[in-house]
Amino acid sequence: MTDLERKLAEALRDQAGSVTPNLDAAWAEQQRRQRRPPRRRKVAVWGAPLAAVLVVLTSVLVATKVNTAPEPVMPAKPGQELVLAKPLISPVLESGLGEPRSLTDFVGQTDTWTSYAAPAYDPAGRAMLCVEALPKGANHGGPESQFGIESPTCVPTTPGTVLAGYVGKDGGPLPAGKAVYLVDPSVVSLALYDAAGDLSDAEQRDLLGIGKLFLADVKPGSPPVRFEATRVPTHPASR
Repeated sequence: MTDLERKLAEALRDQAGSVTPNLDAAWAEQQRRQRRPPRRRKVAVWGAPLAAVLVVLTSVLVATKVNTAPEPVMPAKPGQELVLAKPLISPVLESGLGEPRSLTDFVGQTDTWTSYAAPAYDPAGRAMLCVEALPKGANHGGPESQFGIESPTCVPTTPGTVLAGYVGKDGGPLPAGKAVYLVDPSVVSLALYDAAGDLSDAEQRDLLGIGKLFLADVKPGSPPVRFEATRVPTHPASR
């Protein structure tokens, strides 16, 4: 090897030493970076679990408010439910109609008629409230014809405060806009309510059979469905 080649080889070795990477220093730097992650990575690592916790807490709070929220208060319906037996048209009766009580007059196609309430019994001995219509001024039980095919109409009595009732209608023995009720004899006033809560006061009439008659003006097509009854106050027996 000539002197020139030797000098060139030594110069190349010196340059190679200056550009060779320091592997130990590079490894140490990599370890330091792994032990101390950048701030952005820390935020990503902790941000996701924190967001999930916030979602769960929000859901729990909303569910708690829904479950503990007070239910809306519905307006109370007045009175008690009015449950009556179904009217029977011209039923078979064991005995004739008893002494009738006049209810109201109404105008038919040709004549003026009078509605009556009368007590009766069916073949099984069940008490009934019967409603019939006769020409005004006619004697009950006379030869005069009755009004329409639905006269008389009878309603079986049921246990309770209101024993029986009949709501008038077109073509019936009681005109539309009227209703008659047979109630316990101790009742002194009767208030009636239709499905809309509208009030109808019933007028006390006569005693009839096992009860007391009340006649009411009602809204046609909207019969009473609830009632309030006031009874005679009872006093404890004196000692």
